[in-house]
Amino acid sequence: MNKTLDDPKVFDPNAPHPAHPATATPAAEEPPDTTPEVNKSASVAILGYHDFRDRGGSPMLIAEPKFRQQMEAIRDSKIPVIPLSDVLAWKRGEKNIPEECIVLTMDDGWVGVYQYAYPILKEMGFPFTIYLYKKYVNIGGRSMKWEQIKEMMANGCEVASHTVSHEMLTKKGNRTDEEYQAWLVKELKESKEFLEEHLGKPVLSIAYPYGNHNEVIEQAALKAGYQGGVTVANNKVAWDTPDLKLGRYIIHGEQDGNFRLASSFHSRGELGNAKSVAVDAKNDKGEQLVQLSPAPNSTITERRPVIEANLLRLGSIVSESLRLRIGGYGIVPAEFDPKTFVLRYQLPTKLRREDCTVTLLFKRNIDMPEEMVTWRFKVDLTAAYLPKVAAGGGGTSKEPQGANTAAPGKK
Repeated sequence: MNKTLDDPKVFDPNAPHPAHPATATPAAEEPPDTTPEVNKSASVAILGYHDFRDRGGSPMLIAEPKFRQQMEAIRDSKIPVIPLSDVLAWKRGEKNIPEECIVLTMDDGWVGVYQYAYPILKEMGFPFTIYLYKKYVNIGGRSMKWEQIKEMMANGCEVASHTVSHEMLTKKGNRTDEEYQAWLVKELKESKEFLEEHLGKPVLSIAYPYGNHNEVIEQAALKAGYQGGVTVANNKVAWDTPDLKLGRYIIHGEQDGNFRLASSFHSRGELGNAKSVAVDAKNDKGEQLVQLSPAPNSTITERRPVIEANLLRLGSIVSESLRLRIGGYGIVPAEFDPKTFVLRYQLPTKLRREDCTVTLLFKRNIDMPEEMVTWRFKVDLTAAYLPKVAAGGGGTSKEPQGANTAAPGKK
């Protein structure tokens, strides 16, 4: 039987002619995904303090010199100090945080925070959170005044709740179930509303008095509008840590045990054990001591950069001591050339985060203390997808631009 022109298998006037495939309409390309990847491998150490004086004397009291020593150790380590609100936003998937970072908190509302800790924190440029309870705000004595709190808020301080009365939330006492639930709601909600009314800022988190909490309290806090709750458990906050169970390391008096635990991150070791070498340090000839690539604080477009450190000007290196840690990858198997003193590592996959932190640990002599260099660079994720201009000015290439693309007219 003869086929007719009505049979679409025989003739389609809109179909491209086999001899001219170029007349076919090309399929539309989907735009590349340039959304930064949330760093789920990040680790956060939340430190908890209480009162401050010029001298110590009790576990809840930190002497100003001790506090300054600890803050200087954090500053020198280059571990970023971030606000707690950034951690909560990270856990909601709204923003990224550094691979390793620290959050500073102070409980109760003692005026010693304003008198002794705040000047140091302001000097260092460190954000911090104070947890206040309603019955100990602006009441005279050793409580902070509203004016002091507002001044600190203008310089990196966030305010959060420590309940109304600072009573143990798990202590039901002689209350009936209904009475206990009503009291619990009041302790959580009234404190939040009180602080928001006086300070005009949302109160995002709560510190459980004495660290006591359970599922009932956590659910009540969630219903009251809190996004996070901090405890006194000595553990770091990870991506999968429940939002209402964020661990904290409470710092006691002159004891450094919890501070060392909090500031110990994976390969870095306890804070202060490794001597920090500044990325811009120079030798006695004025030469850059350690040459790094990508350059510190630079912005690159190559998403699989080669991480490189030239250590020749250090004089000597114990090759077995070399450890290179890259944010999101951990310790990587970098190669060290003993002839050139260059340590090199090619990233195996494309970076999807805008910020990358690199830490290099080493020893110059087996009997010398460990040293470290930490630097950061940014990846321009949008520019990585921009087309290159072809030679002569016509046409484009879909290959991403590299970090070391030569300027026009240069080889």
